Amino acid sequence: RLDAQLHTMFMVEYQPGGVAQPHDHPLEEAYVMLEGEVEAHADGSVYTLRPGDVFWTGVGCVHAFFNRTDGTVRWLETQSPAPPPRHSYRFDRDWEYLEGRGIAGAIPPR
Repeated sequence: RLDAQLHTMFMVEYQPGGVAQPHDHPLEEAYVMLEGEVEAHADGSVYTLRPGDVFWTGVGCVHAFFNRTDGTVRWLETQSPAPPPRHSYRFDRDWEYLEGRGIAGAIPPR
């Protein structure tokens, strides 16, 4: 009766060089930094996140994370509402071929 049903919570850990390429979600996310340092990109701005920092991305916010350090980075992440069964991660790279073209005439590169 008391379990969380409308959000998820999990731990993220990136080794040196770890990357989450630019993407967005149909949900909100909050990040609480626990260890290390990560470069976070969100809607065209760049932030350096360290232990104790809290970061938030809203629905449709294009964001990415880059561990450019020699150490591990770790954070606690929540997503709300819970992710849908499909299409919860929408990576920019999957849509780049549509730039400058009308969707009806778009042909993915080979």
